[in-house]
Amino acid sequence: MTPISTLDELPAVSPKRRLLRVGKTVARVFDYCRANAWPLFVAAWFPCFLATLCLMALALILFADPGQAPAWLLSQGFDPRTWLSAIVAAPFSAMVFAFVLDRMANAPEHGRIVVWRGIESVRRFAIPGMRFELGRRILLAALLLAAIQLLSGFAVAGEHRLVVAGLLATRDLPLSPEDVTPWVSAMGIFNLFAGGFVLVWTYLFVGDFLWTGSFDPVGCWRALDGNRLRFVAIMFIVLAIVAMLKLVLAASLILIPADAAPPSFLSLMLMHFGFAWPFDVLHLVLSAATVGTILGAFRTPGRA
Repeated sequence: MTPISTLDELPAVSPKRRLLRVGKTVARVFDYCRANAWPLFVAAWFPCFLATLCLMALALILFADPGQAPAWLLSQGFDPRTWLSAIVAAPFSAMVFAFVLDRMANAPEHGRIVVWRGIESVRRFAIPGMRFELGRRILLAALLLAAIQLLSGFAVAGEHRLVVAGLLATRDLPLSPEDVTPWVSAMGIFNLFAGGFVLVWTYLFVGDFLWTGSFDPVGCWRALDGNRLRFVAIMFIVLAIVAMLKLVLAASLILIPADAAPPSFLSLMLMHFGFAWPFDVLHLVLSAATVGTILGAFRTPGRA
């Protein structure tokens, strides 16, 4: 992949310090995804499908019977409400990032189904339309993703407990909706922006590891000198577009009349994860393509 042509060539800017154009970079990302929609979908759909199945199974095991799940497995900062969800989903997210970045860097594909790279006893074989890989680079990227998501999720859960404890200490019981709503709204807005900021940098460092083959967050940070806020703005715009599409579809589904009988827990799980799956694919593909576009301008891809 050649360096992107979304850099301002200004006389006042040193040749070593190139500046991204936010609007042009976002347009370049969407144009790349449009031109390569089918290969990117083939690369991403199977890992996202496996992640959805695993999360659904986790939710059914822990939450099908109220009160069955051990309290030490539960946490408010995750979906489903258990910290195991971050560990379960991380390897599949890492696979999508690796596959998209491999394609953007023109890295060779050594087989569609790779259980472990470098082990000759494990045969690589191809299934049309599917790609799966579990190796050292995927596991290391997944470890970083899981660690950051665990820290973020536990931070949200701890913040929730602090807010509840503060309200209980300063308000008379029982708490009214007027007491709780402003704090919950403020906490939600803060978590949206703070979590998004942490997420985009996590994606960049994970992508840089998969792109270059070495974990060098300091070098990646320095490479974006003068473009860090621009990078955050680009990622926020891309993720906001995905979120708005999801909200539009959710609003249209609310208008569909529902049956009188309440749905079962299994039906609710199928609707929840079935609705989320295509947006998970879109979210990961666009995020990886954005990271790859940025890295293509500032970092040299390593050998696959």
